[in-house]
Amino acid sequence: MNIEKLAKHLKEFTIDEIEMIAECDCKAEIERLLNEGKLVFEQGIYKIPEEKPINNFELFVIPKNKITPVKIEDAVAYFLKNYVKKYCKFETYRNYRSIFNFNILPYLKGKFLNNIGTEEIKSVYNACKIRGLKPRRIKNTMALLNQLIKYYQNFGVIDKTCNFQVKRLTDKNKFNINRIIFEV
Repeated sequence: MNIEKLAKHLKEFTIDEIEMIAECDCKAEIERLLNEGKLVFEQGIYKIPEEKPINNFELFVIPKNKITPVKIEDAVAYFLKNYVKKYCKFETYRNYRSIFNFNILPYLKGKFLNNIGTEEIKSVYNACKIRGLKPRRIKNTMALLNQLIKYYQNFGVIDKTCNFQVKRLTDKNKFNINRIIFEV
């Protein structure tokens, strides 16, 4: 009989108990298990030593000075593919894609995501206003730009220097630059 398997099954036992179960003289085998560290003897009882949990994970932190510049075009494509397509309805995906393609990307094309600040956001707003977009569409454009920036800030891809909020519309005809709150 395999005494080691029997000891693991019992977890703790005396020499008399294991000899009675195994129906043989187990002293030599128990002595070997004690020498190998597979058993311990405490207060007249043999025990299987407790295994310490092994941590099989690593923690990766992106240092602040190692932020990789990401072009706005690449950021939008990744955001649409890996977030919007997975978690939103197709109609929402289509609307977001259209807002990015017509209202955001033409004014931020070639810029890096981590270089976008309040001036760039104001220029997107002003461009939408000059084009004569309705207040609701402007609000949705600014909210989507904010969502894109927050998405990459939460992943640590860009730093959190550009923070702004878009207030809800209470009166559809009264949306202006003052409805955007910039956090400094």
